[in-house]
Amino acid sequence: MDKVRIKLLIIDDEKDIRDSLKDILIDEGYEIHLAENALEAKKIKLSQTFNLILLDIWMPDIDGLSLLKEWASNNEINCPVVMMSGHGTIDTAIEATKIGATDFLEKPISLQKLLKTISSALKNSVELKKTDKTFFDECNLKFIRDIEAEINQLKKNNLVAFVGNKNNFIEIFISMLFNTNYYLVKKVSDINSNLINIIQTSGLKFVLFENCLDGAIKFHDNKKIFNELIANKIKIIFLEKEKDLLESFFENENNAVIFEPPKLSNDRDLIPDLSNAFLTFHLNKNPNISFKILDISALNTLRNKSGIECLDQLDKIIVSLIKTSDTELIDKDNVDNYFNQHNSSFDQNSNDEIKIDFLYEKPLKESRDLFETMYLKHHLSQNKSITELSKKTGIERTHLYRKLKQLGIKA
Repeated sequence: MDKVRIKLLIIDDEKDIRDSLKDILIDEGYEIHLAENALEAKKIKLSQTFNLILLDIWMPDIDGLSLLKEWASNNEINCPVVMMSGHGTIDTAIEATKIGATDFLEKPISLQKLLKTISSALKNSVELKKTDKTFFDECNLKFIRDIEAEINQLKKNNLVAFVGNKNNFIEIFISMLFNTNYYLVKKVSDINSNLINIIQTSGLKFVLFENCLDGAIKFHDNKKIFNELIANKIKIIFLEKEKDLLESFFENENNAVIFEPPKLSNDRDLIPDLSNAFLTFHLNKNPNISFKILDISALNTLRNKSGIECLDQLDKIIVSLIKTSDTELIDKDNVDNYFNQHNSSFDQNSNDEIKIDFLYEKPLKESRDLFETMYLKHHLSQNKSITELSKKTGIERTHLYRKLKQLGIKA
């Protein structure tokens, strides 16, 4: 974020503190506005938009916590608010955070702490535009071009199904296919004789059935309704997490096609080029953020993260790295810090910790093997002997040795 554009409001009843903070932050390139009490602060805040507010807790007329509560109740906390206090306690800081404060500074405030807190709060508040269809227009990678070509081929079919969760890229694929002008059905009970009339009355030409195939038997009984929809030139889209349900339902359908987004785990060499493509896209779409570049160490670290399975995951990681990196260069340490802060599970390739969402996308047996590998490696890393591990897992030692060998774990 360009500091010339960043406007800070400092609210403090002590003139010396206001002036001191103002001088420091102007030298850092920020545009500074001052308020000596809550009433003045409210007037200033109504007149313009700020990127961050420094708010003192102890003020004579209305204290900072009361002002923060007022803003919160009126849904007026529209930027990071950092509380300041010379007599603060942990309870006060916790209360302020619960109300909506971003952080807490205890007076006297050191220069390093002040600048670091402001920088961190501003980074976390940056909103990047979501990846959209233009990513496919602008990206020249063969992998992306192939996906686009495959999506365009789906337009020939009356019945189209997507496999996966309704994440951003699934929504992009649907919009590439049928725009966003569709009627949404999320319950099997809504599939009845009135459905066609409802869709026709709405003037829509597409209907999306989202995770409705759990009622597969009833669904098969409603084939007549689907045929009527198609006869009325209404195209049908299905979105299901489980490919097996779709294959079962489409078993005897000729004009139906199932699209499953390709998994990055099938070709991890794609990850560096895709990472750079996402970075370029976000830099072009968000001119308010400073230039960034992924170095070789960062790209190689991303390539070796086995938990990165889909485009959405990689996109979110790149967005986070853009927002949190302190310098122009995004390196291995930045990537490792990201995964350490999102440490929900264990990456069996690099011994780093990552989210376990990717387990849900795999077949049950493969997910079970991966989890058992993570579980056993974790306990072995705690210096547990085979005897201790046997007691912990409830697996007899002979069977445990066999399990470790099967999973490729060295005891």
